[in-house]
Amino acid sequence: MEAQTEPIRVLVVDDEEDSRTLLVEMLSDQEQVTVAGTASSPAEAVEVAQVLHPDVVLLDWIMPDGGGPKAATDIVAASPSTRVLGVSAGDPTHASHEMMMGGAHGFLPKGSSVEQLVDAIRSVARF
Repeated sequence: MEAQTEPIRVLVVDDEEDSRTLLVEMLSDQEQVTVAGTASSPAEAVEVAQVLHPDVVLLDWIMPDGGGPKAATDIVAASPSTRVLGVSAGDPTHASHEMMMGGAHGFLPKGSSVEQLVDAIRSVARF
């Protein structure tokens, strides 16, 4: 198996600034990933994904305007090569189901370790 040489480009999307900042900080020292951008709403996430075409969008489940599930659907339509990894502090069973139905390629509960986050990003990027 050939090792990936380029870092995985990630777009971090969360309507809560503290959560968005925490996720960016968690990823900032990781060689395997790079934060390509951030967005604070579903609509902004779609716009940024259309421009940046990130490898993975790290997408919060609970947001206004249809939240993560609607954003996942719109992101995949706007940037078909982009993979979506849903995240949430809410009920993981309900959240993961809704995110996957919306087009997400994986799900991870908020509060997961940096290693779990990076592993999930790598797994989704290979999807």
